[in-house]
Amino acid sequence: MTDIAALKSARHAPAHTPGEVEDVQGRADTRRIPINRVGIKDIYHPVKVKDRSAGEQHTIANFNMYVNLPHNFKGTHMSRFVALMNTYSEPLSAATFAAWVRGMLTRLDATEGRIELSFPYFINKLAPVSGVSSLMDYEITLTGNAKENNVTTSSCSSFPRRTLYSLSSCCLK
Repeated sequence: MTDIAALKSARHAPAHTPGEVEDVQGRADTRRIPINRVGIKDIYHPVKVKDRSAGEQHTIANFNMYVNLPHNFKGTHMSRFVALMNTYSEPLSAATFAAWVRGMLTRLDATEGRIELSFPYFINKLAPVSGVSSLMDYEITLTGNAKENNVTTSSCSSFPRRTLYSLSSCCLK
C-alpha cells in the first residue's frame, strides 16, 4: 500500500464504535491551559418559585451558567447545562438555589461555577385609595457562586416601574 493510500484509509477509519458519537471534549488536553469560565448565556427556561401566598408561582427565568475548566479538560458539553436546568423541578428558594449551584459543579466535574438567573415575580397589591387589587411585577436577580463546597448567593429585586420612584434592593446571603 502506498503512503497516500494508507493516509486515506486511516482518515476514513472510525475512531470509535459505529453508531456512537466520540466524546471529543472528554479527551485529555495536553496543552495545560485552564479556562476560567465556559458555559451558556441568555437561556430562557420555565421555573417554579416559592410564593408565600400561593405556595408556588410559575415564571420564566433567564439563565447564565458557567464553570471553570481545569487544564486537563479539553472542553465541556453545553447540553449538560441545559440538561441540568431540566432537573430543577422543586420550587426555587434560597436553599434550592444553593443546591442548584452545588449540583452544577458535581454534574460538570468542576471546582468553581456561577449561576445567574433573573425572572419576573408577581405580587398582588391593593391600591391605597381605591382598594383595587392588581398584580405588581418585580424583577428578581439571583447570583450563586461556588468554589469547591463553599457557595455564596445574592439576590436583587427591582421594584415596579409603575410607581413614582423606581427602586432597587440587593441582599448578600
